[in-house]
Amino acid sequence: MTEPNRILRFRDVRDRTGLSRTTVWRQVKAGSFPKPVNLTTHAVGWYETDIQAWQAGLRRVGGSGGEA
Repeated sequence: MTEPNRILRFRDVRDRTGLSRTTVWRQVKAGSFPKPVNLTTHAVGWYETDIQAWQAGLRRVGGSGGEA
């Protein structure tokens, strides 16, 4: 059985990515960061799998980091 796709609030996204709130929103607007989903009229979140895929894309572009 697969695990449900968790929704991360901004604090969790910040902890996983190291990006500030302003940087996240700038990248969302530019189309280079996953779009959030509306939870309520004043709250948004991001699907955990979207953040993981975004991070995996960064690793592919930047390499593994451990190879010389």
